[in-house]
Amino acid sequence: MESHLTTPLLTILFTAAITENMGLYFFLGTCPLLSISSDLRASLQMGITVSLVMLLTVAANFAIFHGILAPLGLEYLQLLFFILTIAAVTQLLEEFLDRFFPAVHASFGIFLPLIAVNCAILGVSMFAILREYDLFSSLAFAAGSGLGWSLVLCLIASLRRRIELAAVSPHLGRTGVTMLIAAVMAMAFTGLAGLFNGGSL
Repeated sequence: MESHLTTPLLTILFTAAITENMGLYFFLGTCPLLSISSDLRASLQMGITVSLVMLLTVAANFAIFHGILAPLGLEYLQLLFFILTIAAVTQLLEEFLDRFFPAVHASFGIFLPLIAVNCAILGVSMFAILREYDLFSSLAFAAGSGLGWSLVLCLIASLRRRIELAAVSPHLGRTGVTMLIAAVMAMAFTGLAGLFNGGSL
């Protein structure tokens, strides 16, 4: 019984992290990939924070949708409520970090408030509802999406630090190099699709 329960959750986790990565497959949350991915430490901190916000907002949005919106026939308001939930969670997290971890809060700078407008976070909540996941599947999907997005952010940061020592065409620039790195990573991640049931849910 336990194996039947854990196998789909592991499949969802792996698929969300690798084969259907939010940044490489759906192209969501690409702005931080281009802007903050030149600093590995900042990228790791951003990835952890975004992953935490994803988990919290998916759980909250699941409760709001199934506890309030669906029973009242207000499913068409889910986008509005989801955005408000993400903004509220991000604000609370910012206040928490500013209060108890001021050094971490200062290291984020302007990027911490921008988590509220990270479309990858909204996309996870929307996909979890559209795919009719239950609570545990939604949390697995959020955890995998956060891990996958963080992995891509940190990998790009590591590669960009090495590329800065190389001669790059001025016509390509840092943004062009980052997009090429992301394209190669997307192909590599997609190549792992057959590991878990063809990579499709």
